[in-house]
Amino acid sequence: MVVSLECGHEVTTGSSPWDKIGSANDASSLPFMEIRYRMLGKAMDEVRMKRVRLEEEKRRGHVNDSEYAASLLKIIVETNSLTKERESIAYRLKSHRSS
Repeated sequence: MVVSLECGHEVTTGSSPWDKIGSANDASSLPFMEIRYRMLGKAMDEVRMKRVRLEEEKRRGHVNDSEYAASLLKIIVETNSLTKERESIAYRLKSHRSS
């Protein structure tokens, strides 16, 4: 499943090209893992800002309750996906550095 972020980035959930051993973006490559980790951090910041904007729109009355709930659910799913992938990469980075 590909989650498209508002800024144009796409985040793949589940199986990812980053997980394919032997690919150009080998998951065991320390530089690629570090880049991916930073990119996911930036994506999480963008999702946080998206939630802040949604809260502001709701407070101003520009978004009704059902639109708010649907958008908030999408943001939560996106946040969970990014968090899981970032934690996975953090674990692999820690393992890679300690070996």
